[in-house]
Amino acid sequence: MKRILAIGAHPDDIEFGCGGSIVKHKKNGDFVVYLCMTNTESIDGTTGQVIRSLEQNKQEVVDAAETLGCDVVEFLPFKDLHVPFSFDSISGMESVIKKHNIDTIYTHWVGDANQDHISTFHTTMAAARYVPNVYSYEQIPIARMTENQMDINYYVDITDTFDAKIEASMCHKSQIVKYQKVNFDVKDNLEILAKFRGIQARCKYAEAFKIIKMVN
Repeated sequence: MKRILAIGAHPDDIEFGCGGSIVKHKKNGDFVVYLCMTNTESIDGTTGQVIRSLEQNKQEVVDAAETLGCDVVEFLPFKDLHVPFSFDSISGMESVIKKHNIDTIYTHWVGDANQDHISTFHTTMAAARYVPNVYSYEQIPIARMTENQMDINYYVDITDTFDAKIEASMCHKSQIVKYQKVNFDVKDNLEILAKFRGIQARCKYAEAFKIIKMVN
């Protein structure tokens, strides 16, 4: 049995990035911990408008994690838009890793365009130095450009778990509405990306990753 830690800077990152793979782990009998780096309301960085209350955030995480089949949900105490790469973030994440004896981690990609995601990646690299298997998932399929394209070198066939990935993603109702207001259909975009990665992997739907390290 593998002991998996799925890490997201915010509620919804895990579902969008590696939800299908997490469900696949659960089908294989693995133990899965869901770790959200933030534990605050979500605020628009330019307008100050509250997008999701703390209560909404927590309930959406609980609902989504239950849909994915996660065994444990953990939160670190950082503020949305201000996730640090610091002693506090590293020690907090390392405590979760040690507490659950983690051997496999899914986290953000270093080339992501969101500052919280990038800080979470660097925190993972420091906290997970003794973890043998670490994978980075793609940034969510919305209008974010990066200087370099992700170097995909690992695919997971999620054809049989894609519906669960979408169901878990749709638990984040506040985010879905936020993106609808700027004409982004999250469900449709997730399906397009999964189909595209599926074409590359010769299956119907796939998730794609960058292997940071993998030990057999």
